[in-house]
Amino acid sequence: MKFVGRAVCLLSFAFLSLQSFAADIEAEKARIGGSTESHWNFGPLFEYRRAAPGPSSFWAVRPFYSQVDAPASDTFACDVLWPLGTYHYHNNADWWRATIAYGDARDDDPTWSFNVFPLWFSGCDRKDDGYWGFFPIYGHHPHFFFMDDWDFILWPIWQSYSVKDVRSRAILWPLVTWRDEPRFGVGVWPFYGTATQRESEHGYVLWPLVTWASYLEDRDTSGAGSSWMFFPLYGQIRRARESQTLVLPPFFSYVRTDKATRWRLPWPLVDILHSSVRDRISVWPFYETIDGYPYADNGRKEKVEERTRRYGWYLVEDSELESDTTLETRFTVFPFWTSERRFSKAKDGTRTEVASYTRVWPFWSSTTVKGRSRQRVLELNPIRHSEGFDRNWSPFWTFWECWDRKDGRTRHSLFWHLITWHTGERRAE
Repeated sequence: MKFVGRAVCLLSFAFLSLQSFAADIEAEKARIGGSTESHWNFGPLFEYRRAAPGPSSFWAVRPFYSQVDAPASDTFACDVLWPLGTYHYHNNADWWRATIAYGDARDDDPTWSFNVFPLWFSGCDRKDDGYWGFFPIYGHHPHFFFMDDWDFILWPIWQSYSVKDVRSRAILWPLVTWRDEPRFGVGVWPFYGTATQRESEHGYVLWPLVTWASYLEDRDTSGAGSSWMFFPLYGQIRRARESQTLVLPPFFSYVRTDKATRWRLPWPLVDILHSSVRDRISVWPFYETIDGYPYADNGRKEKVEERTRRYGWYLVEDSELESDTTLETRFTVFPFWTSERRFSKAKDGTRTEVASYTRVWPFWSSTTVKGRSRQRVLELNPIRHSEGFDRNWSPFWTFWECWDRKDGRTRHSLFWHLITWHTGERRAE
């Protein structure tokens, strides 16, 4: 499987890629990890590292190719002219993306997929049954978005799919649709339609002008009652545990439930929510405040777990997230300043900082995890978690960089890795 992945990487120079976050994090851990290390650089153009355990290795010929190989963590990753092409292998599973083509496979079951969005898809499911499709001509897919066993011919002329073992069909979707029992429904859109959803029945005439629904008692929703709307003027919901009035929806509304109230005056400019687990006031795009609380049976707000303040629609954000064992804080003035800190909490209430991150864009960034730090000048990337970007492009503008090694020394590099040296004393391993 790894050989196939390497071949895909080397042939994918013209392909666009999106990164898998979890696999990228594993690749980055492998790239910077290890207790001993051999390190070669030729400016930003070439880099090679080798470290134990594993041994793991990283090398790059930028910006054309980079590769991480860490047998100890069963991780392999490579990028070709990132973001044009990428391949990841981790824990017996691999995936790759190349422009509009992408696919995945696993070593321990027969599933695999090959797709060229949005025209072609093919693969094999866990039952070892193959499937394929050429959109919009013909196709069968076992699991597509929220649909199971999706079939289509000259879409949207005809399609059929199931959701929770209920089959739905359409001719010239969405014009003519019907659905089997127990959630029977039929519609000739936009003139008339009716459908059953669990313990409720829904209908419309000249959608979206006139819609209505009736509800039976249900433990998972707001209880028995009814709703109707004459769009865009007025609508209302009256149920056992919910009352909602809408004027010129969705702009003006008032909602009251057994656990919350909410005002929109008008949406999205003013949005006010008070509930047993969250209080939120938003005056968009100027200001937003959020206070989150743990769930309590008595409905009392005895402890604040989340505090968030935003200004200028996410341009300035100050947040704090606290649990019984951790505390995370974040302050950003996008894109110029970012400060993140993570603490562990002891039973006596004392806090110990375990990780931090600071970025002054585009000049400098610093990352510290369990006492080991890494700093970089310049830092042109305004997004923190983008390891593929860092592996392949950041050395071209990294004037100076230093990071702590496990042997107790600090490694420095200057002038795009042309000059490197170590400071500190080596510890016995």
